[in-house]
Amino acid sequence: MTEAVSDKTAPKIDDVGEFKVHYHLAGGVHQMDALVRNKAEAELLALLHELSSTIGVPFHVESKARGEGGVIELWNLVFQHKEHIAFVMAVLGPLLSAAPFYRSKLRQSKQQTAMNDLTIQKLKLEIAEKEAAAVERVEKERTSVKTEPLPLEPSLTPEEIARALLARKKIARRRSNYYERLIDDSRIESVGFAPTHRRGAAEQVIERRQFSDYVVARAELEPLVHEGVLIEVVSPVLRSGGLKWRGIFDKKIISFDLEDRVFQDRVATKRVQFQNGTILRCDLDVFQREDETGEVEIAGYAVTAVHEVRSPPPLAEQETDPQFSLPLGNEARPPTGDR
Repeated sequence: MTEAVSDKTAPKIDDVGEFKVHYHLAGGVHQMDALVRNKAEAELLALLHELSSTIGVPFHVESKARGEGGVIELWNLVFQHKEHIAFVMAVLGPLLSAAPFYRSKLRQSKQQTAMNDLTIQKLKLEIAEKEAAAVERVEKERTSVKTEPLPLEPSLTPEEIARALLARKKIARRRSNYYERLIDDSRIESVGFAPTHRRGAAEQVIERRQFSDYVVARAELEPLVHEGVLIEVVSPVLRSGGLKWRGIFDKKIISFDLEDRVFQDRVATKRVQFQNGTILRCDLDVFQREDETGEVEIAGYAVTAVHEVRSPPPLAEQETDPQFSLPLGNEARPPTGDR
């Protein structure tokens, strides 16, 4: 299996970083729930894609034949430049196993948000400097000029980078989804990560009892409140039963709950009549939620108060102006007179 994180896939053999994911299973068995594994792997690959996009380092992922002992994923991260390898491989372990940390921007101070953004920008600059230094080194080797680059300031640590990355909602959400998927297979006792495929290499291990600590609860989002908006009724609900109304709002058809009890009673007692083009002037709540990728999506609509019912005006009777009837056939010819 190959997961593309970059469209450019023509690296040299030394532009590859190794990464191992090791699932430790109860009783030392060598199989796990395939659906759990595939879903977890999809989240991990999505996390790598977000990492690549965030720091501006394109790479793609290739899977290799797996080893023995539990269930093991052996991945090659194939980069365009070998200078990228150390940065990414160093941060993967802390990113997946560091102490759980995530705060939405709503709960972060401006200073925290600015510091996290600054860390990401600094990382991008370090990567760009490494690329430029590599090009310069090759050029100087050609001309036999030997110089040593002077470091401008201390490099970021992998832990600092991981912390800044985990402040990004999409990355935190993908990591959360990954551990949430692993919880579904009770045979998984732990998961380990290593920056090499070597057998017996030291792993950063997360025990099963810790999985839930890495799961980020979906954010509770306040509804968007619109006052005095116009909704054209497409399908009213004329009887009780919890059915949703349908109408046109903001040029699209929506289904909504009607929560105005007084107006519901008026509808039930037929004191409100509906016809094609009836419009409600009302207050509308738009409910939002986070989806599995961290994006905000609309979860539903509710009309909380109806202020006015506007019925379309009756069709005006068209006035027909008297017209001269045009004769047909021979009668249509004008008189020509005698010749």
